Amino acid sequence: MSTAAPTAPAASTAKKWTCDHCGVAVSRMGGEKVELPETWDASAEGTYCLICRRERAAQAALDGAPQGSPLDVRAKLRRAALIEFEVSRRPDHGDGVIAKACRSSVSAVAAARQRLKLPAPGQPCK
Repeated sequence: MSTAAPTAPAASTAKKWTCDHCGVAVSRMGGEKVELPETWDASAEGTYCLICRRERAAQAALDGAPQGSPLDVRAKLRRAALIEFEVSRRPDHGDGVIAKACRSSVSAVAAARQRLKLPAPGQPCK
């Protein structure tokens, strides 16, 4: 549980931030207040670190899978959800950077950009 209210904006500060899913905590040794880490998110649902945010995106995709989906279909849904999460989170990063972060291919990232209708970095919106 975080020490800040779950609806706190990202710019707020607290002495300690704790991920509501995995329990990892961020604080300063001296006990002074620190901003919510840039990769974390605080919302009405809770406060989550980047790893748990990725896992929640993947789980949401799996929850939407048809009942009895084969393992390979579920793996593809999970991978696509992770890539779409990263592209949405960092649309200004290149496809290669996102592919590396997701352990995926550049073409898979480019396809996710097209699905989300997001331009590649440096390209105007259509």
